[in-house]
Amino acid sequence: MQRTRTIAGSFGALILATVLAACGGGGTSPSATAAAASNDANAPRIEAKDLKFLQTSVNVPAGKPFALAFDNQENLPHNVAIKDPSGKEVFTGEILTAVGSTTYQVPALAAGGYTFICSVHPQMTGTMTAQ
Repeated sequence: MQRTRTIAGSFGALILATVLAACGGGGTSPSATAAAASNDANAPRIEAKDLKFLQTSVNVPAGKPFALAFDNQENLPHNVAIKDPSGKEVFTGEILTAVGSTTYQVPALAAGGYTFICSVHPQMTGTMTAQ
């Protein structure tokens, strides 16, 4: 009888773990992020591939929040973080751990020059101009 309860308990724990993994996860699926990225066709776009950003210069609107489309084209973790001229990080986007896209909602930036980087691979950089 004891053995039956142990097997049943283990089976119940396995089902619970499976349900929690399917529901929780904490991340956004690539299909959901791809849909989000395609919702704002006019958003400035930054793509990551071969451990570099394909765009080294991006223009964004100054003085108002904006959408920034990010496309990770490789199975390495990447994101976009924005630093002001003093080097202070003013925005940090979610890290995409595999191929996928997302649209970041960036708060308003004052007019001027900024640097964007990948938080995971800081050698990946570019210039952002808010105008």
